[in-house]
Amino acid sequence: MAGNKTISAQLDEILGEYAEENRQLLDDSISKASKQCKRDIVAKSPDGPKGYKRGWTVRNKKTKHGVEAIVCNKDHPGLTHLLEKSHVVKNKYGTYGRTSPGHGQIVHIEPAAEQAEKYLMELLTSGQ
Repeated sequence: MAGNKTISAQLDEILGEYAEENRQLLDDSISKASKQCKRDIVAKSPDGPKGYKRGWTVRNKKTKHGVEAIVCNKDHPGLTHLLEKSHVVKNKYGTYGRTSPGHGQIVHIEPAAEQAEKYLMELLTSGQ
């Protein structure tokens, strides 16, 4: 019996393999969803100032828990918030309020993020 594994060791091995398979599925699904999110944001981004639309990128980062994907605009990181939300309008006499929806406010990030979340859940539940 010295060459045989104990039931506990066999279960640990099986569960370890299962966890690794699921981690790989999760990592692949996160990568697919983040790329889809980037495509959706680019499609709805304004052509705007100095290549705002072309600045979108996906940064994948390995962590001890798996992959973390960040979709960001590498060229104009501060402009994303100003376009997504409204912003203060200034003139030479000071400020006079915020931009109204539709004028200076272009919602393009939040819907793409919500869609990516749904897509990620579909990928995980289908096992692709």
